[in-house]
Amino acid sequence: MTLIRHIKEEDISVILSWYNWYIEHGTQSFETSPLTLAQFSDRVHGIIKHYPYIVLEDQGELCGYAYLDHFSSRAAYDWTADLSIYLDPQKKGKGYGSALLKAILSLAEKDGYHSIVSVITETNTDSIRFHERSGFIKMGTLPKVGYKFDQWLGVVYYMKTIAEGKGTPAALKNFDVSEL
Repeated sequence: MTLIRHIKEEDISVILSWYNWYIEHGTQSFETSPLTLAQFSDRVHGIIKHYPYIVLEDQGELCGYAYLDHFSSRAAYDWTADLSIYLDPQKKGKGYGSALLKAILSLAEKDGYHSIVSVITETNTDSIRFHERSGFIKMGTLPKVGYKFDQWLGVVYYMKTIAEGKGTPAALKNFDVSEL
């Protein structure tokens, strides 16, 4: 059985191991050094104060996570959030990313967000295709803005508008995953 729920304290070390794998073996993250449990835990706790942070379990085993975060700290951007989705590197291609995306977008809509932005390394063609299939629109490319693994890498900005954006927006809420 697949279950999507809010992140729990005991999930943090598991998802940190995946994130560190991506840092050490991929260009999905522009971080270049693995994070400690304390660093990652502080980051998670900072995010969950204001944004949804969810995990997906299948048969009781964690398979992936997704969260929204600040797109920019300036107040006018409050209704736009930055999206991140990471899967257990051994569990790609099973539909977990799509399930997480559907859930996090549902929460974003209920919370009152207008648009969701994903910043994707331009060499991450799997993520680019995933976002395009999911209705995200390519908004622009910043070539060669990061240097990792002895190469210059660019990023592509994708955006999905989830609310019409007319008039004064309502205050953002923070709905529970149980409302999905």
